[in-house]
Amino acid sequence: MRNHDRRLNSIIRLGYLLAALLATSISTHGQNPLSVSPPEKDDSVKAQLASFSLDERLQVNLFADESMGIANPVCFRWDARDRLWVLCTWAYPQLQPGIKPEDKLVILEDTDSDGRADKVSTFADGLNMPTGFALGHGGAYIGNGRDLIHVKDTTGDGKADKREVIFTGFGTGDTHQNINSFAWTPGGELLFCQGLHCFSRVETPWGIRRLDEHGSWRLRPLRRQLHSYRRTSGGGNPWGYAFGDWGEPFIKSNGGGISELLPSMVHTDHITGGYWGGAMQIGATKIKSMVINIVDSPHLPEDLQGDFLIAGYFARNIARLRPATDGAGHKLQTLAPLLTSSHNAFRPVDLNIGPDGALYVADWFNPIIGHYQASLRHPNRDRDHGRIWRISAKGRTLLQSPMLAEMNSTQLCKQLAQPLRRTRQLAKLRLMDLPKPEAIAAIGKWIEGLKPTDPQLEHKLFEAIGVFESHEVVNRALLERLLTAKDHRARAYATRVVARWHHRLKDPLALLRKSAVDEHPRVRLEAIVAASDIREAGSIVIAAQAADGPKDRFIDFAFTQAVHALATHWKPALLSGKLQFNHSSHLVRVVGTIGGNEVAGVIRQKIAEENLEPGEVTTLLALLAGIGNSTDAGMTLKNGADKPEVLRALADSARERNLQAPANAAQLIGPALGSQDNAIRLQAIRLSGLWALNEHGAAISTMATDRTESLPLRLAATEALGPMNDPALIKILVPLTTLDTPPTIRAAAMASLAKRDVTRAAALTAALLTKVEVKELDLLLAALLQRSRGADELAGALAAHTIPADTAKIMRRWLNSTGRNEPRLAGALNDIIGLKGTTPAYSPDYVAALAKDALAEGDATNGRKIFQLPIISCTACHAVDGIRGTVTALKGPNLTALAAGLPVDIIIESVLWPERQIKEGYQATTVVTKDGRVLSGFAHSEDKTVLRIRDLTTGKIATLQAGDIKQRSKGGTVMPPQLTASLTRPELRDLIKYLSTLKTLESSE
Repeated sequence: MRNHDRRLNSIIRLGYLLAALLATSISTHGQNPLSVSPPEKDDSVKAQLASFSLDERLQVNLFADESMGIANPVCFRWDARDRLWVLCTWAYPQLQPGIKPEDKLVILEDTDSDGRADKVSTFADGLNMPTGFALGHGGAYIGNGRDLIHVKDTTGDGKADKREVIFTGFGTGDTHQNINSFAWTPGGELLFCQGLHCFSRVETPWGIRRLDEHGSWRLRPLRRQLHSYRRTSGGGNPWGYAFGDWGEPFIKSNGGGISELLPSMVHTDHITGGYWGGAMQIGATKIKSMVINIVDSPHLPEDLQGDFLIAGYFARNIARLRPATDGAGHKLQTLAPLLTSSHNAFRPVDLNIGPDGALYVADWFNPIIGHYQASLRHPNRDRDHGRIWRISAKGRTLLQSPMLAEMNSTQLCKQLAQPLRRTRQLAKLRLMDLPKPEAIAAIGKWIEGLKPTDPQLEHKLFEAIGVFESHEVVNRALLERLLTAKDHRARAYATRVVARWHHRLKDPLALLRKSAVDEHPRVRLEAIVAASDIREAGSIVIAAQAADGPKDRFIDFAFTQAVHALATHWKPALLSGKLQFNHSSHLVRVVGTIGGNEVAGVIRQKIAEENLEPGEVTTLLALLAGIGNSTDAGMTLKNGADKPEVLRALADSARERNLQAPANAAQLIGPALGSQDNAIRLQAIRLSGLWALNEHGAAISTMATDRTESLPLRLAATEALGPMNDPALIKILVPLTTLDTPPTIRAAAMASLAKRDVTRAAALTAALLTKVEVKELDLLLAALLQRSRGADELAGALAAHTIPADTAKIMRRWLNSTGRNEPRLAGALNDIIGLKGTTPAYSPDYVAALAKDALAEGDATNGRKIFQLPIISCTACHAVDGIRGTVTALKGPNLTALAAGLPVDIIIESVLWPERQIKEGYQATTVVTKDGRVLSGFAHSEDKTVLRIRDLTTGKIATLQAGDIKQRSKGGTVMPPQLTASLTRPELRDLIKYLSTLKTLESSE
């Protein structure tokens, strides 16, 4: 037992040591470990084939490689002739001075249909780090640095001889974030992405278009109409689009997240969901990945159909997720990967179903995929290799694709009835390329020939309207037909088309009104997004009507964006009395979303109206309490102090936006404190505390100490005493910290006391540490350490008390798991535990020796035991290798694929010196407020007036006014220093060995 305790003592300092192990993409001192790997000794095709593990029903073969001139393939696309176009770059990540750029768009052909390319040609060369392309309008659109170009072959020799700059001015602040992922929508719009460090200013015939961060672009080529949309995906660098059978759009970040795109397609300078976006995330891979391919191929096994396949360029796999409907959007279930590889150079970056029904994979083939994480001239950057793999099903018939390139317009229209999405998409692109009169005449005739009894009629009409869209031809009759379709998916897409054609339609809002009250949430979601495109005051009425229904996160998000996007139109109309909503609740929701004293005047007028229902009055009072000023607070108290929802709104405003008390607040609140309704009393207590109404201190003290009162009411009263300025209240608070008080009230009393006398609170806390149950320690520590001097005062108070080593270990664990770097308190706890030693200074020689020791002598089984011991806090926040995190609110990155691309030496560096490696999005933020509070965690979102921080102590998002912040530090890691200082060399060796084995992602969620 003594040896066991000694072992626990030696590892206690691990704590939160892995909080940033997976989260290691920005380093101020060294490489990004996940994107930098040592080169393989064997780069042969044979060696790479041997590294693949895949579904036993599938097989893989090489389609093309560097022997055909393929190197660093960025992406690929199939054409109507069954040829594979591949974009390759030798210049990435930076062109060397004096070197002429010679990146290329090449065409591969399999002329004998044996599953391997046998012919190659160059369509376009002289490109400079192109990052995406799409075939269309007789050529190819290419993202070429700051330019969007269109290249075309006008002589028929198979090589582009005409190059046109469509637009210029796209940001190039970081070359892997340049415009990318070109994809055609079902209606012939071209979508593409850009990353967060790109600052774009693009001049168009419609004005200058801006995008100063990560997001999406939408181009309507025939009109040269360009739109930008901010933060359309989670993570800073979106990369990949996909569309469902009815045009449902999805977007992939180059992090793990996959998002529902539609709710974010609202153009606005305001966006919710935090700086990194991700509010509309529907699923994720467990480590960075890119692009989406939705399986639709009878050649592949039935259970793959409809699944999302993701290119796992970090984990070296092809991830697989299964979609399901989730209200107005979708959700994804993680399944086992389709393929994994142990070869360091395997970097899948694009996926596509080919004409034979097999899955084709673009392999960047490079041990280094980082950008600034390794030298731009790093000798291990591979510029010679690149491969295209083909995954087919054993024993299943390959497909025969129709010869679309040889078909006329009538024949192409018939292909829109084909079951394969790929065939329909290519047929529509061919129709888009044809002269407008020919294509429109053919599609009109095809529609006339459709049978009313055809069970696929509505889907065929959906495909047909896309042809009209691509040629910018309005067909109102077809649009209205789809708007009244039986299938909600047809109605949803038609609603989207209303927005596209709105400037050429008579009374487009009339068309949207029915969609706004549709029984299906997807149609209503489309109505909100469509209304946001029609920039007039009445659009907000449509959006508010569509948002009126059961709670739905996709609808809520789109509605919030629409309110801000349309504000310059609806606000003036509302203030001038020219805008009327269908219901008062709609007005409340719109105004409550945007707030502002200017709009509060409309609410004041509305409250003054006669013949309002009592419920409407209460709702309006609560809204005014949420957005109004101090004078409004007095009015709402006068008229609504007997309504708990009104008092709650006032209390929330006082806490979140520092709403000041009206002059007669104490008098107005008094009756509510004496109410027989506990809901009213509780909110009145909260408000009295937030406004520090000392006049009610005695009454609230009585409630806090009255054991006959309910626990929630006593707790609220105890918390309310903290902000009050009456020194006599200390005599009330001290007895509430004793053992005969319920734990939650005891902790609240300690927190309130710490605001008045932190030294006394620390002494009382130290005395309680040996008397309370272990589960209460978190409450006490959080109560005291939320004050700026709390940790140091507690460290001093511990000298007067003897606490068990186990208690000190739990306290140390709490510090680690909340990211608190408190050297004095940590030192005092370490002395009690008996921890000695320091982490050595960083040394490449030390790292190399430990790496060699771990790989040769390390015990991974023992290392796994060290990782999951209850006394350390790693598993409190992380899931790894089947071990799940226990605290969902604070859960950190999944570490299952930690070593997929992470060399052992960098694992060591991340464990011993975590400050050297911090991932974007995981930089810690610590804030000290002017009233002495301390919050430490991750910034959720912020603007000029408000900072929202996810506090690691509580797991909740705290809202802070900028004017209330005294001090702010950011950029560090949540991992306190010296966590591994006391590990023995064998323990550290075994832990590193275990972490180095985490290379695959085979578990399901």
